[in-house]
Amino acid sequence: MGGEITWVCLKSGPDVGKYIFQMKVYRDCGGITFSQVSQTLTVHNYPTVGNSIPILLDFVSINDISPIGTAISGNACFDCATQPSGTTGAVEEYIWESQPTTMAGSPPVEGWHFTWGSCCRSSNITNGMSDADWTLRAVMYPFLDGSGTPYPADPCYDSSPEFKELAKTIICTGYEFSYSHNASDVELDEIVYSWAEPLGANINYNPLNPNATALIFSAPYSVNSPIPGMPTLDASTGEITYNSNTSGVFVTCVKVEARKCGQLVAEIYREVQVVLVDCSIYNQPQDGFNDPPIISEAFTDPVSGLPSYETTVYAGDLIQFNINAEDIDTYAGGQFQNITLDVSGGQFSSDFVNVNACANPPCATFNNGAGLTPPFSAPGIVSGFFEWQTDCSHMTADIGCDITSNVFTFLIKAYDDFCPANGISIATIKITVVPPIPDLRCIAVQENGDIDLTWKFVDGAPPTAEPYLIYHSTNPNGPFTLIDSIYYPTTTYTDEGSISGANGNLSSQYYFLSTEEACGLLASTLESDTLQSIFIDVAPMNLGVIAGLNWNAIHDPLLPTTFLDYNLYLKYPDPDFSNILVTPNLTYQHDAEECDYNPEFYVDIEDAIGCFSTSNIGTVHLLDTITPAVPVITDVSVDASGKAVITWTVSVGTDFYAIYKKDEFGVWVTMDSVFGVNNVTYLDLNSNAENISELFTIRALDSCGNASSTSFEHNSINLETEIHACDHTIQMNWNDYINWNGGVSHYEVIINEADLDGVYGPTIIKRIEDLTEFLLENITHGFTYDIYVLAYNSDSTYVAMSDQVSYIADLPKKPDFNYITTSFVNHDDGAIEISCHIDNTAIIDHYDIDRSLRDLNIFQEITEIPFPSNGDDMIYYYDEDVETQDHFYQYQIYPVDTCNERLSSSVFINWPETEISLSQTILIQTDINTDYGNLVYPNEYTNTMQFNEYKEWLGGVSHYNLYRSVNREPFNLLPLSTFYPGDTMIYVDMVAEFIDGNGRFCYYIEAVEAGGNPFGIAERSLSNVSCVSQTPKLFVPNTFTPNEDEHNELFKPVTAFVSEEGYSFSIFSRGGEEIFHTNNPTKGWDGKFNGNDVQNGNYVYHVQYINGVGVLTEKTEMVTLVR
Repeated sequence: MGGEITWVCLKSGPDVGKYIFQMKVYRDCGGITFSQVSQTLTVHNYPTVGNSIPILLDFVSINDISPIGTAISGNACFDCATQPSGTTGAVEEYIWESQPTTMAGSPPVEGWHFTWGSCCRSSNITNGMSDADWTLRAVMYPFLDGSGTPYPADPCYDSSPEFKELAKTIICTGYEFSYSHNASDVELDEIVYSWAEPLGANINYNPLNPNATALIFSAPYSVNSPIPGMPTLDASTGEITYNSNTSGVFVTCVKVEARKCGQLVAEIYREVQVVLVDCSIYNQPQDGFNDPPIISEAFTDPVSGLPSYETTVYAGDLIQFNINAEDIDTYAGGQFQNITLDVSGGQFSSDFVNVNACANPPCATFNNGAGLTPPFSAPGIVSGFFEWQTDCSHMTADIGCDITSNVFTFLIKAYDDFCPANGISIATIKITVVPPIPDLRCIAVQENGDIDLTWKFVDGAPPTAEPYLIYHSTNPNGPFTLIDSIYYPTTTYTDEGSISGANGNLSSQYYFLSTEEACGLLASTLESDTLQSIFIDVAPMNLGVIAGLNWNAIHDPLLPTTFLDYNLYLKYPDPDFSNILVTPNLTYQHDAEECDYNPEFYVDIEDAIGCFSTSNIGTVHLLDTITPAVPVITDVSVDASGKAVITWTVSVGTDFYAIYKKDEFGVWVTMDSVFGVNNVTYLDLNSNAENISELFTIRALDSCGNASSTSFEHNSINLETEIHACDHTIQMNWNDYINWNGGVSHYEVIINEADLDGVYGPTIIKRIEDLTEFLLENITHGFTYDIYVLAYNSDSTYVAMSDQVSYIADLPKKPDFNYITTSFVNHDDGAIEISCHIDNTAIIDHYDIDRSLRDLNIFQEITEIPFPSNGDDMIYYYDEDVETQDHFYQYQIYPVDTCNERLSSSVFINWPETEISLSQTILIQTDINTDYGNLVYPNEYTNTMQFNEYKEWLGGVSHYNLYRSVNREPFNLLPLSTFYPGDTMIYVDMVAEFIDGNGRFCYYIEAVEAGGNPFGIAERSLSNVSCVSQTPKLFVPNTFTPNEDEHNELFKPVTAFVSEEGYSFSIFSRGGEEIFHTNNPTKGWDGKFNGNDVQNGNYVYHVQYINGVGVLTEKTEMVTLVR
């Protein structure tokens, strides 16, 4: 059903300094019987975090703590021996204790956790957790000294709290019920109660996260509402109150924290299984439902007049009252219930008799009026007599850690003998002990020197007929004289003095309150704090231009209820006093504000009750003969309207400032006056500071005619600028700023640049040292430039600003782009044609065209192209001075502006990081029958071409097309081959199929631009035309047989790559006559002449042709004709 773990620190005996750990376990007598053998307590985080050790607990005893009642009620109250099977309510308490144990070291910040667990919970729990495991735990934390060092646990110094009330286990439903576990701490540590989580299996306990094994409540129950009836738990008293109409079995867990001097040093947990029983099913008393006893109130509230459990008394009062607990319920035959009265509380005597047997004697005693100490019982009504003689010590009772209290609580408990669950009531008596004299709080001096005293009775102080005595002295050490007496409830008194007044306007006076009877002892006195009236002394200083004020406090230190700050009041020149200062100090120096006058002063200070302690009125004669300090000009700046603004430091003692400016003739002219010591700026509305530098000086004057010297002269900064359109620069010059102490450390040129849309970019700041000029480069046409200069003094505490100059840059517009769209070889004459896309909105004089041979990157200017006057956005150039059969070329085109400045050759002029506008032509070269061609086509006629890539289109190269012409015919319109970027730029053409031709082959490359060109252009480029002639071959047979057998019928040369150009084939007779001739290489002689066969025999042939390189080749030999 639950239990708790506690420990006791042994403060005496042979085992002093050791701990005894105790564990109590509560068992439902209808449940599992516990073993009576020793148990093991687990200590987590010992000796260090993450480790653990066991502590052996010896079995001590079993106690039956079942409710005690009487069978006369008509119901049985069962104990463990008599409880019938299937019923609940009987409870056993098992106790185990350790031997005296030493705990070495100190607990870590996480604490030493002591746990023990078992199985199993009841199977009939209403708020969840049925049959679950359970764990008891407690935690010991370190206690730190003033330096933050933990006290060692060996020897021990602290016991845990312990529960004085037996665990409540069976309670009736149907009426409001209150009870307390009544924890106490022998070291008087502060105790704080709260609900806590019931835990599951001990084997899973995690000291770094104890609630990791917390069990889940069934709805609607929770940690803070574990039982029905809207339970409340008072954090300070531990009183639990609820009113439930729901019966069942409920698990509850209460945590008690012990705080020593504000530090958490221990946590103990009591887990209790509460059985709420519907008692209406049992036999009830004759007057109806069984009600708990009613505990009578001992006091009457002085404000409401209603009965109360609380009162306030004076120290020294003897407190006596009766406490009655009454229950009118009766059993059969009219027999009254037996009512038991019990009490507890730290101010009770330990035996309820000896007035010295408590922590703060004299102690309270309690008995039934006949000497019987609690608990005691009586039928129907039981009465107890309370008696307590208070004294002065009870106003500051020691509750540990140098903390005192004057509030004392006493717990009263009454219960009947109804079965199966007693009706129980508790009440808490609260007595506050206050001083028998009031607090003297305020002492105020009137204008005539009389003194008003104000005091306050302690809250709740009861009326008294005792007089309060007022004592006075002119000296803090006395002697003090009784001047009057007053009675409750008066709270003020005015001392008018016996003859000449109280003289509070001449010096401090001293007062206290007293009483003839203090804390119950006759002929004794108890005095209030002695208060001193405030005397303010005012004297002239520094030749009478300063009033020196000094005053005293009403008490040293100030009373806890007195505010910390004094209010200082001045009367002059106004007829009434006004507050001029709030200060915690006791001195003040006031500067003269007029030339010759008598100001008056007084101070007061407030108390928490709203009264004021007030000084006398002090006066002094002041006159002003001091020259104001020379003002220091901090800067002369120029505002946005071009006017000079002068700023200077405050000049002590001045009433106004005179402003002077040097005119164009070098004469200082008075400009104006500025009134008010703190008005330290002046705007010169007549200033011309936007065009010239102006000089200023100032002086300080007061109303008494005193004047300072003039300040050092300071000048405004005039910024002069000039824009250089050709350089795209702004030249800035300004005058030096003068007469700062330490000079000028540096200047800053501030430039704000706005684009064509008026959008300003980041401010440009240029730091300039040792110069008064700056050149701003690379300004942009149409942009706005707002420029001003800041001067800084030696430590940059002062800053002077120049006039602001604004420009809209009207510059020759630079081109936004410049892009060579293509370059290609003209196939008619081998020249190179170049085209370039230009920005026709730019202001350009001409374009320079640079050329480099191949990719050597050695560019030389070759020509200038004028800017087109017709608004065309393209320029062209025809470069004839090239050798395109031998070289490829690279071109760059530079815009040259009207300032003869060659601009960037980037495609996008304002984006210099973009691609250079460059064009590279294509060179194709062809060779016949190369080794490389033979590798590709062994023993074949081949032409091998290779070419370079084209550069640089914005869209890149999509592909290259290779075109071919054979036998001097036009080029075939279909590409011979296509290449892609990244391919090898070599091609081998196998031409054996064309041996009957003239052997002439020509080739060229076409580069095609890919898509994506930002200008929307898609261009192409042509290479040169590269031509070759294959080596011609000629074979002439020496015999032929034109006999019509279809073999060897014609005589003709066998040719390969022989051109018809220059071709001639003739046959001659032996007589030299030409009998056959043709210029067609495909025709031959059929052995006839003039249509007739010629005779067999030898004939002479002559053949000639021009070879592929243009050389005439001839051959003359004999051929034999045989039929």
